[in-house]
Amino acid sequence: MDLLFASPSEADFKQICNCIREFELDDRGLKKEEFCAAFGKNHQLLGFGRLRQHPDCIELCSLGIIKSHRNLGIGTAITNELIKKEPHSIHLVCIIPDFFIPLGFLVVDSYPVSIQQKLDYCMQSLPVPEPYVAMCLQR
Repeated sequence: MDLLFASPSEADFKQICNCIREFELDDRGLKKEEFCAAFGKNHQLLGFGRLRQHPDCIELCSLGIIKSHRNLGIGTAITNELIKKEPHSIHLVCIIPDFFIPLGFLVVDSYPVSIQQKLDYCMQSLPVPEPYVAMCLQR
């Protein structure tokens, strides 16, 4: 599948924000400039992700794929695109560590305060049956 990676336009960003709420992802502090979007033919939004700047780390978050395009490698492609943009360590909080391990992320027990705050937020505000874990891609 041919993908084009780009910063979202204002219209794309509105669609991304709607998807974030629909997919029940962390919708706090959304900034258009932090996002990378994947587009298919005719500029069709297929997925998105962001690198969120915290005072103490960079967090990969808000990774979402349009439901009709899941399981096609788009999430991996977006993650790889985001990784290329950041030369420092990248942290994340997720319930699907097996997705991120092949991309070089490791489950960690020690992490910045911002990631602890993200874990706390997810466990309190985004409850799911799976356990949340913190992961890090070391550079």
